[in-house]
Amino acid sequence: MQDSIRIGGTWSEFIDYLVNSIKSEDTKLVLEGPSNSDGAAAAKLVAQKAKGMPKISIAMTKLVSSAATEAIANLSLQLFKEFKSINESYVEERERSMELSKVVSAEKERNDSIQSQLELYTKRQKIQRIDSSDINGAQNSPEKQATRNTKSTKAVNRVVPAYRRAKVRGTILQDIEDET
Repeated sequence: MQDSIRIGGTWSEFIDYLVNSIKSEDTKLVLEGPSNSDGAAAAKLVAQKAKGMPKISIAMTKLVSSAATEAIANLSLQLFKEFKSINESYVEERERSMELSKVVSAEKERNDSIQSQLELYTKRQKIQRIDSSDINGAQNSPEKQATRNTKSTKAVNRVVPAYRRAKVRGTILQDIEDET
């Protein structure tokens, strides 16, 4: 069979190619000859791993009586086992999906709670800022600023430039009678 398919190499490589070809999407069961009430006269299993790779063709013989019923029983059993396996996988996946949806809803609730706490915190901060600005605003009222400015204002002795100064000539006369 290895020579007719023209696959070189070791037997393990040939068996790997054979298994991969049968598992590929390009596997067909070809029924040959006229079909009657018992089914087709002959059949072949044709498989190809990929385009451009050699085709594998396996002739199949028709089973009769007890061999046919045993083959049908084995095929039915394998199909049922595969169905059960797929069904269990589906149930597990559905359970995982339910768990994940619960986790997502819990995270959403947690996120909403944190968001509401953040909003409360920002509102409190704004209120504190407003209150502190009111207090500062009362302290910075125009009346208080005017009183502060009058207290803190000192008479500053500024020097007048020499060319603007009044020229003093003569002596200063003081009247003694006015002082007593």
